[in-house]
Amino acid sequence: SSEERMLRLFGTPVSQPTRAVMWTLLMKRIDFQFVFSLPHSNKANLPFSEEDDAGRPRVDTEHSAFPHPSRSVPVLQHNGFVLSESHAILTYLADTHAWNDLYPTETKTRAKINEYLHWHHRSIRELTYAFFAPSATATESLTNPPQSTKAAKALNRINEVLKHQPYLVEGMEGPSIGDISCYAEVAQLKPEFLDVYDFSNHVEVLRWMERMEGLSGHDEAHDGLAKYCARMKKLGKLPAKHDTSVFVRDAM
Repeated sequence: SSEERMLRLFGTPVSQPTRAVMWTLLMKRIDFQFVFSLPHSNKANLPFSEEDDAGRPRVDTEHSAFPHPSRSVPVLQHNGFVLSESHAILTYLADTHAWNDLYPTETKTRAKINEYLHWHHRSIRELTYAFFAPSATATESLTNPPQSTKAAKALNRINEVLKHQPYLVEGMEGPSIGDISCYAEVAQLKPEFLDVYDFSNHVEVLRWMERMEGLSGHDEAHDGLAKYCARMKKLGKLPAKHDTSVFVRDAM
């Protein structure tokens, strides 16, 4: 519809929250314009050009103003309405498009999804700070082992949950927006992407990721991440896979 064509998503495919929103839009076949934008920048619509010495794409200087004062990504712009924070964006989109499969209106089910979305920020999100951030800066070791232990503890928790149900929310036969947000953080560590985490202690998480990979729009949403990781691996900018057993043990 013309209303949907007015939808713009600002962010970068390497951003985990941006990928979660992008994947959901692709999954639901919603027409949108993606505007490449770096976090913590007041610039938007930054096209790729050549690579810098670290293998990261340089950006041209021509740009438009970033539409939200937070300067964080993702940001959604919908007919003049501007919204930041991926979970706020996902719930807004689910409500405006009646995506009751991803965000049911039944009170208790929705409450459990919201419970996950709130828990996510200082639990599963720690995977990015503990493992992706050091990889992105090409450091040789983890810069914050306590975060790594916290991240492993979060993985232990969802692995236990997934022993009893196929997705994160009990009673749901398919994924919720919580699963999509969670996957964006967890899957980036897999061999086909960063390859910096050993999931052998989280078998149920591996099985859940396989189910998630089969959802529509997965490959397109993760194409930018795959290209970034391939470029960094080619340049030798990623550290070796970490021995995560110590973090799993400490998280017990």
